[in-house]
Amino acid sequence: MIVQRIFDVKKCLDILTDVDMFDSISEDGATFDDLTVDVINNYWLGIYQGLNFIGVLLLKPIFSECFDIHIHILKKHRKHCKIAGLAIIKWCKENIPSKTLHTNIPVFCKNVRWFVLSLGFKEAGVIPKVWKKNGIMNDMSIFTRTV
Repeated sequence: MIVQRIFDVKKCLDILTDVDMFDSISEDGATFDDLTVDVINNYWLGIYQGLNFIGVLLLKPIFSECFDIHIHILKKHRKHCKIAGLAIIKWCKENIPSKTLHTNIPVFCKNVRWFVLSLGFKEAGVIPKVWKKNGIMNDMSIFTRTV
């Protein structure tokens, strides 16, 4: 598994606009025009399994010692999620050591919850009814870990 910083906006958008991906990451009413890929002020990492480009990771600084993190792996490559997650944590330890990683996950995404817990994230709280999906306002769980 290779995880490396990329600056190719099109490669990032190719992953984010995949039909299955976009549906799973977007709120009701979102369009492709809502996507912003800033490869200068944020870290975008490409995730490769062999020669296959299987996903991207966004690391967005939200405080001096904290990054908001979003992992996007194409559905057909999700069998590699755990290995990719461990490679991402390794990259973070080498490139942004001692920083806190933060992510919000809709409470109904049980598979994503178990994935981040398996990578050493801890649940830090819940934001009630802030994410609209399928006409329903959903709670978001907050997860953090230090690298």
